[in-house]
Amino acid sequence: MKRPALFIGFGYILGLLIASKFDLLSLGVIVLIALSIVLYRRAVWKYVLISTLSCLIACCSYWHHEDNTIRKQEQFAGQQMIFTGQITEKTVYQNRYAEYILNGKIEGVSVRIELFTEEIEPDYGDILVITGILNRITSDYLFDNANHCKAENVFLCFDNEAEIEEIRPMEQRTLRKIIYDWRKRMTEQIISGMGTDTGACLTGMLFGDKSGMRHSMKTALYRSGIGHILAVSGLHLDFLALCAGWILKKCKAGRKLIFAVTGILCILFMLCAGETVSVKRACIMILISQSAKLCFRQSNSFNSLGIAMLILGIENPFVIHNAAFWLSCSGAFGMGTVAAYMTKNIRYDILKNSISCILVFLTVLPVSAIYFKEISLISPLTNLLLVPFCMLALLMGVLAICTGGTGMIAGYCLSLADFLIELILKIASWLAGFSWTHVSSDSDLFRIALEIGGISILFCHILIRKRKFTGIMIACVCMITGIAENLERIYHKDDLKIAVLGTGNHCLIAVQKDTDAVLFDMTGESHAADYAATYLTGVNHLEGLYLYQPKEKSIQRYAEYFAFLLPESLWLMQDTDQKLSSLPGCPMHITDEKEFLFHGAKIHVSEKQLMIAYAGLEYICTNEKNVISGAPDLLTVYGKCEGVLPDCGFLVILDQNTCYLPDLYTFVHENNLEITIAKNGTCRVRRLYVNSE
Repeated sequence: MKRPALFIGFGYILGLLIASKFDLLSLGVIVLIALSIVLYRRAVWKYVLISTLSCLIACCSYWHHEDNTIRKQEQFAGQQMIFTGQITEKTVYQNRYAEYILNGKIEGVSVRIELFTEEIEPDYGDILVITGILNRITSDYLFDNANHCKAENVFLCFDNEAEIEEIRPMEQRTLRKIIYDWRKRMTEQIISGMGTDTGACLTGMLFGDKSGMRHSMKTALYRSGIGHILAVSGLHLDFLALCAGWILKKCKAGRKLIFAVTGILCILFMLCAGETVSVKRACIMILISQSAKLCFRQSNSFNSLGIAMLILGIENPFVIHNAAFWLSCSGAFGMGTVAAYMTKNIRYDILKNSISCILVFLTVLPVSAIYFKEISLISPLTNLLLVPFCMLALLMGVLAICTGGTGMIAGYCLSLADFLIELILKIASWLAGFSWTHVSSDSDLFRIALEIGGISILFCHILIRKRKFTGIMIACVCMITGIAENLERIYHKDDLKIAVLGTGNHCLIAVQKDTDAVLFDMTGESHAADYAATYLTGVNHLEGLYLYQPKEKSIQRYAEYFAFLLPESLWLMQDTDQKLSSLPGCPMHITDEKEFLFHGAKIHVSEKQLMIAYAGLEYICTNEKNVISGAPDLLTVYGKCEGVLPDCGFLVILDQNTCYLPDLYTFVHENNLEITIAKNGTCRVRRLYVNSE
């Protein structure tokens, strides 16, 4: 039997996926499918048997892990607790807030709990005694926090009123603590030796820590297609192993010494990078590759990937809920298998590398469409042109930290890295400002077309096994997906979308038609820009931003989150004594009332409310204290709501303490809704939470 690890590994991951979606009846379906395949082609019975057994074991492993983690831990949700836990992860954000992951026990049950609070003195390894109410971790429109934490086996978090009663310093320093302290010290040295932005970017490249980077910087890198340099994975470890191997060969070291040194460096680098799933996958594959050379064997990337996925799945069955796992594995599959197979007979290196970049991009595309709202269209080009500069900056960073981050050599290395990264960021920011460099993947049709197309390509390749035919299939799927996406956009171009965004009683209205939009910030929440930027993916032109409660903090937040989508004008709906700065290159106006047309929609804004008329329907957004004239077809009420509201078609009430009951037409304590008004006067409402349709 050839490559048994391959069939075991991929069968195991398939089993984890099935178990995460279905119940025990799926086991019978798996067995029936396996029997059908064996009856159709008896020659492959060994492969089917080993894959089926691996799949069934994975299903049982997932359900067993679910019983021993989620169901045991979630029984404590809603309870007041005194919890003692050790800090195993700490992430500090630019707003001086920090996220802590604590390991401990509650009534004999091992738990991992999330604490989000202002940055405090304790560090990695310290023990905290916390009093507070435990809650289940949930997702919102901004981030799929439930699945992200589930992949880390974290299912509970403390509420905002939790208090830290006691702090106990770590008694004994461990290897992880030593590495954490060293990484923290090196981060400080790099940022002090470089600019704040370039230093934060270099630490992201070295250690995968993106918490110090501004939102606009990360957006620029992801839109330009080189955001993967901030996720420590195969690219970094391959580079490290290549440099170490070259130096050792020059020193005439033997195969065993090269393997031992490379293995130790990879493991230490994995610990430095926070033991993320992507770096673990890369570390396993590199060690398999190096061990093959030790035994005079030739490694196979497809087989190595299967083994790596198997090990990661056994270690943590919930790893399949991790976006980094799928991105890392699909990238490794694209580079090591798809690109290697399709470019095998191409002689010219430039052409071979160009086609390889395109194939890797297409392999990762379905995963990117599922987990992210934007996809870079220029990724193959920028990876060819900019990644070499990124690798040189990374090498300079490695040399700097090898010399302790101080001294003449470190200074020269950091200066060169600063120049390179500043150049990369300028190019990335310039590219990110063009609308054609990226596309929104928030369309269900787009994702479905990619998924069906990917399965079709794989199925046809298994049946025919010809490079030329597979290449034609890839081109056809790309063309059909593009046509379908454009047809959908043309079909809905006359639809007016009104999104009610925010959290709690805060209200932000985003009005969008085709690729144009206008924003109305009704309550001045500091995080309103986060919601607006998340919703407006795919928008190329922002006509205006209207602030009803203008604050300097809100304006600065919009300036950061809309660095590549600045509005034509900024309107303040209230005069204020504060000295407010405008957005860069955006004129600021003060008014108490304004009426204008937005692609056929009549919009009237005043200090008290927002009115929109389109296709014979009227929409009003107002505070309950204001007088509502008539009975609008669509009504949104923010703030405290106790009175009787007029009858209307759709009613959105943001206050949770209301006498109204939710139904198909009344939404109570729900923002993050999208109201779509068609040109024929019909409308519908859909929720915008992460996993909602």
